[in-house]
Amino acid sequence: MPNHDSKSTDSKPSLNAIQRSGKLWRGTQKPQTRQSRTLDTGFTALNQQLHGQGWPTNSITELGLSQAGLGELRLLMPALRALQQRHPQQTIMWIAPPFLPFAPAFEKAKVNVSQLTILQLNNIQDILWSAEQSLLADCCAAVFCWTGNYNLNTRELRRLQLAAESTNTWHVLFRHSDCLKQSSAAGLRVRLQSDSFSRLKLHILKQPNGWGGQQCTLLLPPHYENWQRLPAHLLPQKNGIQAPRLPAQLETHHQSWQQASVTVLASLSALPNVQ
Repeated sequence: MPNHDSKSTDSKPSLNAIQRSGKLWRGTQKPQTRQSRTLDTGFTALNQQLHGQGWPTNSITELGLSQAGLGELRLLMPALRALQQRHPQQTIMWIAPPFLPFAPAFEKAKVNVSQLTILQLNNIQDILWSAEQSLLADCCAAVFCWTGNYNLNTRELRRLQLAAESTNTWHVLFRHSDCLKQSSAAGLRVRLQSDSFSRLKLHILKQPNGWGGQQCTLLLPPHYENWQRLPAHLLPQKNGIQAPRLPAQLETHHQSWQQASVTVLASLSALPNVQ
Protein backbone atom coordinates (compact mmCIF):
# COMPACT_ATOMS: atom_id res chain seq x y z
CA MET A 1 0.00 0.00 0.00
CA PRO A 2 1.60 3.33 -1.05
CA ASN A 3 2.74 5.75 1.61
CA HIS A 4 1.08 9.02 0.61
CA ASP A 5 2.74 10.93 3.41
CA SER A 6 6.25 10.08 2.26
CA LYS A 7 5.34 10.85 -1.36
CA SER A 8 4.03 14.31 -0.54
CA THR A 9 7.09 14.98 1.62
CA ASP A 10 9.48 14.00 -1.19
CA SER A 11 7.76 16.41 -3.60
CA LYS A 12 8.44 19.39 -1.38
CA PRO A 13 11.62 21.36 -2.11
CA SER A 14 14.38 21.04 0.45
CA LEU A 15 15.60 23.94 2.54
CA ASN A 16 18.86 24.02 0.60
CA ALA A 17 16.98 24.18 -2.71
CA ILE A 18 14.93 27.14 -1.50
CA GLN A 19 18.08 28.89 -0.33
CA ARG A 20 19.78 28.35 -3.70
CA SER A 21 16.76 29.88 -5.46
CA GLY A 22 17.38 33.19 -3.69
CA LYS A 23 14.07 33.19 -1.81
CA LEU A 24 15.80 32.51 1.49
CA TRP A 25 19.08 33.68 2.95
CA ARG A 26 20.73 33.26 6.33
CA GLY A 27 21.66 36.32 8.34
CA THR A 28 25.10 34.84 9.09
CA GLN A 29 25.96 34.50 5.40
CA LYS A 30 27.60 37.09 3.19
CA PRO A 31 25.24 38.86 0.74
CA GLN A 32 24.56 36.85 -2.40
CA THR A 33 25.30 38.58 -5.70
CA ARG A 34 22.75 37.69 -8.38
CA GLN A 35 22.55 39.52 -11.72
CA SER A 36 20.28 37.17 -13.67
CA ARG A 37 17.10 39.02 -12.70
CA THR A 38 18.28 42.57 -12.29
CA LEU A 39 18.35 45.71 -14.40
CA ASP A 40 21.37 47.99 -14.38
CA THR A 41 20.45 51.20 -12.56
CA GLY A 42 22.86 53.27 -14.67
CA PHE A 43 24.58 54.53 -11.51
CA THR A 44 27.76 52.71 -10.47
CA ALA A 45 27.53 53.94 -6.87
CA LEU A 46 24.00 52.55 -6.52
CA ASN A 47 24.84 49.23 -8.21
CA GLN A 48 27.60 48.72 -5.67
CA GLN A 49 25.11 49.06 -2.80
CA LEU A 50 22.62 46.58 -4.26
CA HIS A 51 23.40 42.90 -3.75
CA GLY A 52 22.02 42.10 -7.19
CA GLN A 53 23.95 45.04 -8.71
CA GLY A 54 20.76 46.49 -10.18
CA TRP A 55 17.00 46.92 -9.82
CA PRO A 56 15.30 43.54 -9.21
CA THR A 57 12.96 42.69 -12.07
CA ASN A 58 11.09 39.92 -10.28
CA SER A 59 10.12 41.91 -7.23
CA ILE A 60 8.56 45.16 -6.08
CA THR A 61 10.91 48.13 -5.88
CA GLU A 62 9.30 50.38 -3.29
CA LEU A 63 10.41 54.03 -3.34
CA GLY A 64 9.48 56.24 -0.38
CA LEU A 65 9.10 59.95 -1.14
CA SER A 66 8.27 62.87 1.13
CA GLN A 67 6.83 64.61 -1.96
CA ALA A 68 6.71 64.05 -5.70
CA GLY A 69 9.43 65.55 -7.88
CA LEU A 70 12.51 64.77 -5.76
CA GLY A 71 14.25 63.27 -8.77
CA GLU A 72 12.65 59.83 -8.63
CA LEU A 73 12.01 59.72 -12.38
CA ARG A 74 15.50 60.92 -13.25
CA LEU A 75 16.76 58.13 -11.02
CA LEU A 76 14.88 55.55 -13.10
CA MET A 77 15.52 56.99 -16.58
CA PRO A 78 18.75 55.05 -17.37
CA ALA A 79 17.14 51.73 -16.44
CA LEU A 80 13.95 52.62 -18.30
CA ARG A 81 15.93 53.40 -21.43
CA ALA A 82 17.82 50.11 -21.20
CA LEU A 83 14.60 48.20 -20.59
CA GLN A 84 13.00 49.64 -23.73
CA GLN A 85 16.00 48.55 -25.77
CA ARG A 86 15.65 45.05 -24.32
CA HIS A 87 11.86 44.90 -24.89
CA PRO A 88 11.07 47.31 -27.77
CA GLN A 89 7.58 45.87 -28.34
CA GLN A 90 6.39 45.88 -24.73
CA THR A 91 4.51 48.54 -22.81
CA ILE A 92 5.66 50.63 -19.87
CA MET A 93 2.53 51.08 -17.75
CA TRP A 94 2.12 54.23 -15.64
CA ILE A 95 -0.73 53.90 -13.15
CA ALA A 96 -2.09 56.99 -11.36
CA PRO A 97 0.95 59.28 -11.65
CA PRO A 98 0.46 62.50 -9.64
CA PHE A 99 1.39 64.68 -12.63
CA LEU A 100 1.29 64.34 -16.39
CA PRO A 101 4.80 63.23 -17.48
CA PHE A 102 6.83 65.88 -19.33
CA ALA A 103 7.42 64.55 -22.85
CA PRO A 104 10.60 66.52 -23.76
CA ALA A 105 12.31 65.16 -20.64
CA PHE A 106 11.75 61.63 -21.92
CA GLU A 107 12.99 62.65 -25.35
CA LYS A 108 16.12 64.16 -23.82
CA ALA A 109 16.71 60.89 -21.93
CA LYS A 110 16.17 58.91 -25.16
CA VAL A 111 13.06 57.18 -23.79
CA ASN A 112 10.46 56.29 -26.41
CA VAL A 113 7.15 57.83 -25.30
CA SER A 114 5.22 55.65 -27.75
CA GLN A 115 5.78 52.71 -25.39
CA LEU A 116 4.26 54.55 -22.41
CA THR A 117 0.63 53.96 -21.45
CA ILE A 118 -0.90 56.15 -18.74
CA LEU A 119 -3.85 55.08 -16.61
CA GLN A 120 -5.49 57.89 -14.65
CA LEU A 121 -7.38 56.36 -11.74
CA ASN A 122 -8.65 57.81 -8.48
CA ASN A 123 -9.86 54.79 -6.51
CA ILE A 124 -7.13 52.87 -4.68
CA GLN A 125 -8.79 49.52 -5.37
CA ASP A 126 -8.84 50.27 -9.10
CA ILE A 127 -5.18 51.29 -8.92
CA LEU A 128 -4.16 48.04 -7.23
CA TRP A 129 -6.30 45.90 -9.54
CA SER A 130 -4.83 47.60 -12.62
CA ALA A 131 -1.29 47.14 -11.32
CA GLU A 132 -1.81 43.45 -10.62
CA GLN A 133 -3.44 42.78 -13.98
CA SER A 134 -0.69 44.67 -15.80
CA LEU A 135 1.94 42.57 -14.05
CA LEU A 136 0.13 39.31 -14.83
CA ALA A 137 -0.55 40.21 -18.47
CA ASP A 138 3.06 39.44 -19.45
CA CYS A 139 2.98 42.22 -22.05
CA CYS A 140 4.46 44.99 -19.89
CA ALA A 141 8.19 45.49 -19.52
CA ALA A 142 7.58 47.59 -16.40
CA VAL A 143 4.72 48.80 -14.23
CA PHE A 144 5.05 52.09 -12.35
CA CYS A 145 2.34 52.64 -9.76
CA TRP A 146 1.65 55.56 -7.41
CA THR A 147 -0.35 54.93 -4.22
CA GLY A 148 0.58 58.09 -2.30
CA ASN A 149 0.10 57.88 1.46
CA TYR A 150 -2.44 55.06 1.31
CA ASN A 151 -1.58 52.37 3.87
CA LEU A 152 -1.46 49.19 1.83
CA ASN A 153 -2.13 46.08 3.89
CA THR A 154 -0.11 42.88 3.83
CA ARG A 155 -2.51 41.11 1.48
CA GLU A 156 -2.43 43.92 -1.09
CA LEU A 157 1.36 44.12 -1.11
CA ARG A 158 1.72 40.35 -1.24
CA ARG A 159 -0.54 40.08 -4.30
CA LEU A 160 1.58 42.65 -6.16
CA GLN A 161 4.80 40.90 -5.14
CA LEU A 162 3.57 37.50 -6.35
CA ALA A 163 2.37 39.02 -9.62
CA ALA A 164 5.79 40.59 -10.25
CA GLU A 165 7.53 37.29 -9.49
CA SER A 166 5.31 35.31 -11.84
CA THR A 167 6.17 37.31 -14.98
CA ASN A 168 9.60 38.75 -14.08
CA THR A 169 8.23 42.27 -14.59
CA TRP A 170 9.96 45.33 -13.12
CA HIS A 171 7.47 46.85 -10.71
CA VAL A 172 8.13 50.24 -9.10
CA LEU A 173 5.76 51.31 -6.34
CA PHE A 174 5.88 54.99 -5.39
CA ARG A 175 4.67 55.62 -1.83
CA HIS A 176 4.88 58.37 0.75
CA SER A 177 7.95 57.95 2.94
CA ASP A 178 5.75 57.62 6.05
CA CYS A 179 4.47 54.32 4.63
CA LEU A 180 7.96 52.83 4.91
CA LYS A 181 7.37 52.45 8.65
CA GLN A 182 5.06 49.54 7.78
CA SER A 183 6.27 46.04 7.05
CA SER A 184 6.12 45.15 3.37
CA ALA A 185 6.41 42.14 1.07
CA ALA A 186 8.41 44.28 -1.37
CA GLY A 187 11.85 42.88 -2.11
CA LEU A 188 13.57 46.28 -2.31
CA ARG A 189 12.61 49.29 -0.19
CA VAL A 190 14.41 52.63 -0.62
CA ARG A 191 13.85 56.03 0.99
CA LEU A 192 14.68 59.00 -1.23
CA GLN A 193 15.75 62.42 0.06
CA SER A 194 16.91 65.45 -1.89
CA ASP A 195 18.55 68.70 -0.80
CA SER A 196 18.69 70.20 -4.29
CA PHE A 197 17.53 69.57 -7.84
CA SER A 198 20.57 67.45 -8.70
CA ARG A 199 21.57 65.54 -5.53
CA LEU A 200 19.56 62.53 -4.38
CA LYS A 201 20.27 60.55 -1.23
CA LEU A 202 19.15 56.93 -1.11
CA HIS A 203 18.74 54.87 2.06
CA ILE A 204 18.17 51.17 1.33
CA LEU A 205 15.93 49.81 4.07
CA LYS A 206 15.53 46.31 2.67
CA GLN A 207 16.83 44.36 -0.29
CA PRO A 208 16.90 40.78 -1.58
CA ASN A 209 19.67 38.30 -0.75
CA GLY A 210 21.15 40.19 2.19
CA TRP A 211 20.92 42.89 4.79
CA GLY A 212 19.73 46.42 4.07
CA GLY A 213 21.00 49.64 5.65
CA GLN A 214 23.19 50.87 2.78
CA GLN A 215 23.25 54.55 1.79
CA CYS A 216 24.57 56.49 -1.17
CA THR A 217 24.22 59.94 -2.74
CA LEU A 218 23.80 60.31 -6.50
CA LEU A 219 24.37 63.29 -8.76
CA LEU A 220 21.43 63.35 -11.17
CA PRO A 221 21.14 65.00 -14.60
CA PRO A 222 19.93 68.63 -14.52
CA HIS A 223 16.30 69.13 -13.58
CA TYR A 224 14.27 69.80 -16.71
CA GLU A 225 12.35 72.52 -14.92
CA ASN A 226 15.43 74.72 -15.32
CA TRP A 227 15.03 74.50 -19.10
CA GLN A 228 11.29 74.86 -19.51
CA ARG A 229 10.88 78.36 -18.06
CA LEU A 230 10.75 81.33 -20.42
CA PRO A 231 10.56 85.04 -19.61
CA ALA A 232 6.98 86.30 -19.65
CA HIS A 233 7.61 88.71 -22.53
CA LEU A 234 8.59 85.77 -24.75
CA LEU A 235 5.40 83.79 -24.22
CA PRO A 236 3.30 83.80 -27.41
CA GLN A 237 0.02 84.56 -25.65
CA LYS A 238 1.61 87.66 -24.10
CA ASN A 239 2.25 89.59 -27.29
CA GLY A 240 0.98 87.45 -30.14
CA ILE A 241 4.40 86.84 -31.65
CA GLN A 242 5.49 83.52 -33.09
CA ALA A 243 6.49 81.02 -30.43
CA PRO A 244 10.27 81.14 -29.84
CA ARG A 245 12.44 78.15 -30.59
CA LEU A 246 13.42 76.00 -27.69
CA PRO A 247 17.00 76.06 -26.34
CA ALA A 248 19.49 73.86 -28.17
CA GLN A 249 19.28 71.24 -25.41
CA LEU A 250 15.60 70.71 -26.24
CA GLU A 251 15.89 70.48 -30.01
CA THR A 252 13.99 67.48 -31.41
CA HIS A 253 12.76 66.24 -34.76
CA HIS A 254 9.13 66.60 -33.67
CA GLN A 255 7.50 69.78 -34.96
CA SER A 256 4.86 69.66 -32.21
CA TRP A 257 7.60 70.22 -29.64
CA GLN A 258 9.16 73.26 -31.36
CA GLN A 259 7.05 75.60 -29.24
CA ALA A 260 7.23 77.43 -25.95
CA SER A 261 7.23 75.24 -22.87
CA VAL A 262 3.69 76.25 -21.92
CA THR A 263 2.33 74.14 -24.79
CA VAL A 264 4.92 71.39 -24.96
CA LEU A 265 2.76 68.98 -22.93
CA ALA A 266 0.37 68.73 -25.86
CA SER A 267 2.63 66.10 -27.41
CA LEU A 268 1.53 63.64 -24.72
CA SER A 269 -2.05 63.77 -25.97
CA ALA A 270 -1.11 61.06 -28.45
CA LEU A 271 -0.38 58.61 -25.65
CA PRO A 272 -3.05 56.03 -24.80
CA ASN A 273 -5.06 57.18 -21.83
CA VAL A 274 -7.65 55.11 -19.99
CA GLN A 275 -10.05 57.03 -17.82
